[in-house]
Amino acid sequence: MDKFLCIATALAVLGSGLVAGVFFAFAAFLMTALGRLPAPAGITAMQSITSAIKSPLFLLAFFGTAALAAVLGLAAPLRWSEPGSGYLLLGALLFLNGPFGVTLLKNVPLNTKLAATRAESPEGARFWDEFRASWGLWNHVRWIGALAAAAAFLMALLEGAAAIPSGE
Repeated sequence: MDKFLCIATALAVLGSGLVAGVFFAFAAFLMTALGRLPAPAGITAMQSITSAIKSPLFLLAFFGTAALAAVLGLAAPLRWSEPGSGYLLLGALLFLNGPFGVTLLKNVPLNTKLAATRAESPEGARFWDEFRASWGLWNHVRWIGALAAAAAFLMALLEGAAAIPSGE
């Protein structure tokens, strides 16, 4: 594995791990805590979280990792005979179809609908229950996909490193 690919893969491991951690936090305790609040308070808190997560730091980690995954996914078939290329492709597919794709196709539309919801309305309370169930399910796909992508990228690094003869 050449130096550029090695660095890109290491960054993809870190980025996938960071993204997995963020989404895991939602699965492990944030959504449970929000669900314990009265619907108007839970809706308002989630609306605030959705706004705050659009920070440059998170967006860099999320979109930067997606860009790295895309580059690594394109590089893998070009290096198919090299150790780790299968794991590179797997990691790319897992990240781009899991956390990245699911976020854009499922969680963001739900967040957009929640942003337009009046927290104090009866419709808001009904939607809040639907939102938590659907959003939570897709969030599990996101954190598991990101963690699996991190593992695949790590395996690509390990296979690539194992193939380097000692003394080089």
